[in-house]
Amino acid sequence: MPPEASNGRTFSLQTPCDLYRKLRFEAISLRQAPPDDLTERAYAVMNAITTAWQMKDWVYVALRDAGRLDELHRFAGREIRGVKDFGSFLTTNSPWMSMSFQLATAAKHFVMNANGGPEVITEIDFQVDPASIGNEPAAVQEIMVRTRNNSISGPDLVMMMGFVWGRLLLDLGLVTADDLE
Repeated sequence: MPPEASNGRTFSLQTPCDLYRKLRFEAISLRQAPPDDLTERAYAVMNAITTAWQMKDWVYVALRDAGRLDELHRFAGREIRGVKDFGSFLTTNSPWMSMSFQLATAAKHFVMNANGGPEVITEIDFQVDPASIGNEPAAVQEIMVRTRNNSISGPDLVMMMGFVWGRLLLDLGLVTADDLE
């Protein structure tokens, strides 16, 4: 579904489906061939998480411009009163969205304000190398994102956001099942 008006600042990315494909590309790249350098891996994770968080703007605007906000309201079980409210809905209902919000916001602000949400801590830590399953477990360094209640590797958070957005976009009719494959 091509947009009626294109955005000349986003290359070929014009729709939520296009941005989803970018997020999926980033997630697969991080999973299949993550940079060995942990700093470069952190750059890749932060870029993908920022993409994931900004998706809310693209989704809201696409539905608004198509006159389909009622579908978003039905999905949310309440009226969504703008992009900021959509973001609040997402962070309230998904710990992964909350992590993404906090990381993406931290990427653009040097100091988080009091409304930044619960503490999210990023650190380099050891985890069991999945390639060592069935053998002697081996530890590898990985970028980890932690809250009081959750812990996930940076690449796994990106994969989770791809999954969450894929399902949400499908439910809202902004992608097809074929787009998710």
